[in-house]
Order: sequence, then structure tokens, then C-alpha cells
Amino acid sequence: MKTLKIYSLIILLTTLFVSCQKEYSLEVIVTPAGTWQFNDGTKLYAGNIDTAYIETTGTTKTLNLIGKSADGQQNFLLHLYATDSFTVGTYKASLFQSDFQYYTQSKTIYQADQLIGEFIVTITAIGNNNITGIFAGASEDSTGAIKPLTLGKFTSRINLIGNGTGGGGAGSAIGTLGASSGVCTPVSPSGTYTQGVTLTSTNTVQVQVTVTTPGTYTISTNTVNGVSFSKTGTFTATGVQNVILNGTGTPTNSGSQNFIVTFGSSVCNFSIPFATGTVITDYFPTTTGSYWDLGNINNPTDSFKITATSGTKSISGSVYNIFTYDSIPSIGPSELYYRKSSGLYYENFNTKAFFGFDSTGNPADVEYIFLKDTVPQGTTWNSPNITGTQGVTSFTIFIKMTLFAKVTTPTTVGIVTSSDILKMRYEYFLAPTTLFYTEERWFAKGIGLIYNSFNNGTKTDIYHVGSYQVFP
Repeated sequence: MKTLKIYSLIILLTTLFVSCQKEYSLEVIVTPAGTWQFNDGTKLYAGNIDTAYIETTGTTKTLNLIGKSADGQQNFLLHLYATDSFTVGTYKASLFQSDFQYYTQSKTIYQADQLIGEFIVTITAIGNNNITGIFAGASEDSTGAIKPLTLGKFTSRINLIGNGTGGGGAGSAIGTLGASSGVCTPVSPSGTYTQGVTLTSTNTVQVQVTVTTPGTYTISTNTVNGVSFSKTGTFTATGVQNVILNGTGTPTNSGSQNFIVTFGSSVCNFSIPFATGTVITDYFPTTTGSYWDLGNINNPTDSFKITATSGTKSISGSVYNIFTYDSIPSIGPSELYYRKSSGLYYENFNTKAFFGFDSTGNPADVEYIFLKDTVPQGTTWNSPNITGTQGVTSFTIFIKMTLFAKVTTPTTVGIVTSSDILKMRYEYFLAPTTLFYTEERWFAKGIGLIYNSFNNGTKTDIYHVGSYQVFP
């Protein structure tokens, strides 16, 4: 939670953004080569990529991803720019490295470029005539309003001719995994693998590749038991090469798990035994040392970290776990207080500190239920009323909670992919009915907070989990 300043929020509610609408058109009729999707708030847009290719004009290379919505009525166009070859990494609108359009023939629905705000595309893999990536950032909609697009991702076949040696095409590596077809031998796992314990940089698997054509490569596994392994790089010579794949994810089960490795058309498999561990079965872990580090998707200098400590605090007869809150830049209280019981999750905060009152609020400290994991989607409830003053003005405030979505399909936020997410909305009202602030928090089962957004009526800041560790 971030400290709210009521007077500044009321002023901001009167501010309007006015900007020019841009119109574009593009004729593309091709065979689908991949898929794309992104979100505006809770609304999901998705469709096919019809074609993907690289073209060169002077010293600039342009990577084009072109497609349509699932109903064929809307157009998807994502551009990346480079002076060398395209490789795994980030491409920022602010550096003239990316732009985006989503439109019909009559209007631009979303437009993103360096004039609108930061829009970041990350190529997560490129090579072997395939490309995958993610994107998010500020866009301008058809009304001229600035809208954050989130959870964008794409995967497609791509003609990499013209990319040079950095991204594939004629420079894509060719070879065979393992010493024999279908078996990743020799294979060398490293690190400890325990149910419920998130993988770290020590969790790797070394596989063998016999390279027949040097070039760029992506070697990756499928996701098994919540875990996957991958590596992208460049082979500079032929012959037998050892590649260390980096692991990511949190194991959900114990026992031996089989992974399928893919390098171009070559496939092999290996197994890893996972030890039995203690699994967190709720949506807000409070185990000592667990932490969640979330960053602003549009501002790399804005982030916060919440850490569960071993300390407790008694407030009005209830015992709370103490969490520390660290932010860049520094905002808000240094401690947060949480407890949970029977599917109900409680937070207690000081009303003067949180709302920026001039004097002690009434009540001075308030407990409210910020999450319920046993109720159906659409359930709402309110916090107690909170009264305070700023200057000569007295305010009565309450928070309305809504469990607006229960996600049961694989969804990626930051570094987390989960099929069990509760999405909460928090609406802050000046009594009786004036909405002045909206917040969202998304909680993944067994992981905790993975998404946080704040909207003051004119601007939305979105934070995705960039790193976390949950201890059993």
C-alpha cells in the first residue's frame, strides 16, 4: 500500500489529458505464423500474427510483427528497430527502438511510441526462425487518453534473413542434442530441487550439443512441475559443445519429473528428482524471509520490496506479522501489519500516516479484510469508515473491496506464471459516494503479491513482480 494524499488526489481528478489522435492503415493478407495478446485493464485482446520479417533501410533494421484480432476486424502491428542484428533483450520506445499500433481501417485503438510514453518490448528468444517476447507500457487510445497496456506477449515463426549474425536466419545454429537421439546424455543437473522452494541461479542443467552449423541458438525445456530451463546464445564453432541451461520457477510437487529439451528440430529428455517440501497453500505467505520485489513497468527507477520478518505486533488484541516496506523513491510506512485466518486476510494500518491526515484519524488504527479466498468471483465488502482532517476540511473515507476475477488458466505477470490467481480491486471513496483512488492487487496461490496498480483518476502506475522468494 502507498501513502495517499487526499488533497492532491482531488486536484488530480480535475486534470484532463488531451492529445492528438493518429490514424494508420496497413494491408496485410498472410497465413498465420503465430499468436499475440495484451490487456487493457481486465480486457484481453488476442489474435494471430500473420507474418513476421526483418527489412533493412540504410543502416536501420526493422523487425515487423503483423497480425489481426481473433475476429479479423482489428489490426496488430509491432515494430522493433536496431542498427545491428536483433537479439534477446529490451527495446524501448524512449530510445526509438519500438512502436506499436492496434487499429481498424477507421481509427487507431491504441498507439504507442516515444511521444506518448515508455513502451518496452523484450525479445525473450530469437533463432531457429522463431521469435518470442513480451511487451507493456503507455499507449494513447482512440479518445486521446493515456492507457497502460499490460501482459503483452507474442510468439511467431519469422523469416530471419537479413538479421545478420545476432539473431538467426542464415546465422541460426544447427546441431543435435545429446550423444544419441532422444536422450540428453551426458546431462548434469546442479543445485537443490525441493517442492515449494523457488529456483535460484544455482539451479542449472548442463546438456551436450553437437554443432554442425555455428550461429545463434535457443535451447529450452517445456514447463514441468512449475519449472523450466533455457539458454540463448551463439555457437562460434562446430563440434561438441556443453551448454548450461538456467532454471526458473517454483516446484509444486515432489518426485521425479521428466523434462523435454528442444533445440531446433532436435529433441531429447532428462529427469530431475524433487524432494518433498512444505508447500504454501494460501495466497499471502507470511513465512520469515519471504519477499516480493515489484517494479513499475514504465519506470525502471520506481520499485518497492515487501519482506516478511520474524517479528509480530499486537494491536487491539490481534497479533500481526510484521512486514518491512522499502521503496525507490522512498514512499509510505516502513512497516506493514498482516494476519490471516480461515481464508480471510487482514491488514492493519495507521490512518494518519496512510491518508496524510493532519492529526490522528478516527479510528487511529484500522483493520480491514483485504482478501477473501473462499468467496465467489464478484464478491464485494467494505472497510470501516475512517474520519480525519486536512487543513479545515474533514473527510470520511472507506475502502470498497471487490474480488473481480479468479484466474484458472496459465497467466504470466512479470516472472510468474500461475493458473491460480485472485484479482482484487480496492476503491477508495470519500463518503458517501465519491471515488478518488483505485488500486488493484493480484495474488498467486503459493506465491503472494505479483501485481499492484494505482490509479488516481488521471494516471495509472503498474507494478509487476520482478523477483521473489517464498520460504516454507
